[in-house]
Amino acid sequence: MTQKTNSSDGGTILVVDDQRLVCEGIRGMLEAAGFAVLTAETGRTGVTLFRRHASAIRAVLLDLRLPGETASEVFDAMRHLRPDVPIILITGTPEAIARQELARPGLSGFLQKPFDVATAIRIIRETLQKVPPARDTEGSPAA
Repeated sequence: MTQKTNSSDGGTILVVDDQRLVCEGIRGMLEAAGFAVLTAETGRTGVTLFRRHASAIRAVLLDLRLPGETASEVFDAMRHLRPDVPIILITGTPEAIARQELARPGLSGFLQKPFDVATAIRIIRETLQKVPPARDTEGSPAA
């Protein structure tokens, strides 16, 4: 299942997590904080949505454990399309172990499940402050 909410001032965040309730919870949290949200419950769907909306996506929240494609495969596919997009790992696995499993340079952040709204929003906003806004194919800020 994938869903997109209406655009907002915070930009678009793609959430890739195989648990529907996690996607729904994160979506609600991000919408309340002013973000538009795309969700995907598989890595393949996540990459498809990323490809389709690459110019608008400001960041990705990527679960470490996905059915089918691994988080590493999804990470690499997204980085190939847009090397500048921040990707934040979300997982119940301890950070040191999760970073070893993903073993990719350029990981922008880490959220340990379960996380609270304030921590998640803080990490996402701090991460977004480090990168320029997404650009459309004409070089203008994405709407």
